[in-house]
Amino acid sequence: MINLYITLVLINLFFIFYFKNISQYINLFDKPDNKRKFHKGKIANIGGCLIFINLLFFFIYYLLNKNYFYSNNFNFSEKEFYIFFIFSFLFFVLGFLDDKFTISPNIKLFIFASIIYFLLIFSNNILVKQINFSFLSFSLDISKISFVFTLISFLLFINAFNMFDGINLQSGIYSLFLLAIFLIINFSVEIIYVLIFPLLTFIYLNYKNKCFLGDNGSLLISFILSFLFIKSYNANYIIYADQIFLLMFIPGIDLLRLAITRILNHKHPFEADRDHFHHNILKKFGLNNTLLIIFSIIIFPNILSLILGGTLYFILFSATLYFLLLFYFKKYN
Repeated sequence: MINLYITLVLINLFFIFYFKNISQYINLFDKPDNKRKFHKGKIANIGGCLIFINLLFFFIYYLLNKNYFYSNNFNFSEKEFYIFFIFSFLFFVLGFLDDKFTISPNIKLFIFASIIYFLLIFSNNILVKQINFSFLSFSLDISKISFVFTLISFLLFINAFNMFDGINLQSGIYSLFLLAIFLIINFSVEIIYVLIFPLLTFIYLNYKNKCFLGDNGSLLISFILSFLFIKSYNANYIIYADQIFLLMFIPGIDLLRLAITRILNHKHPFEADRDHFHHNILKKFGLNNTLLIIFSIIIFPNILSLILGGTLYFILFSATLYFLLLFYFKKYN
């Protein structure tokens, strides 16, 4: 694995040093429209390309070193890993095409659902068949609706993450935080390290305002995270569903609020606007303070829940804090 990590470091350094040439070659840029997008000049929309290149090299390394992985308790069977890579590629391509040609929300949602549908057909062991809560002494058997429940779980997080990707550094830092959870529980650490390299590179370029994640990156990383969370839950690395819910709570509750608000205003629930939680904070504070506020209400409840237990109380605490802050920022902007 050391050879792989050295190779990935060199690939990411090459990406940084020759970023301008690479971005011009790929020719995928996000341009300001002075309505939702207020950045200056065109910004390369190729964060997903960076992540997928690293994932591709890992896949090649895996093909050449299968015996090493299965002698070191790799968390994927051979079939599972092929499926994981192929469907990651499909989400990357869908995001790339959306960045290039702008696919309508309805068509995109249909394609999301179709891809996940076939994923669950080919890999039915990814289905969530029971739900364990830390505050209940019994499990909920959902085997009869496991297909629909798992499909909806994928759709919700992918769309929530996509909406969360609205300001510099936010999606990159959030992704790193979630990947750190997998390192803590010691699940699929090989894949996690492979993803950390390009995310750190992306965060650096995003901080310099040279690169956006784009839908090609947002869809790719959100699918990967969704897949890993469901797989780790089914394998009992994460025991309780409410632990995952708390980790994803702020993007999830913002998705729900925005969808309801847009429907009430006769708009598409996934139509883009600037009423996201982070946009409301950004109007009053700068970027750094906005990130500090958002990640404080994401990270600290999860840390306290891990130390003290009582996940349900911290979900309620996060919900209360979210709506209080939202009310304050919307009222005084």
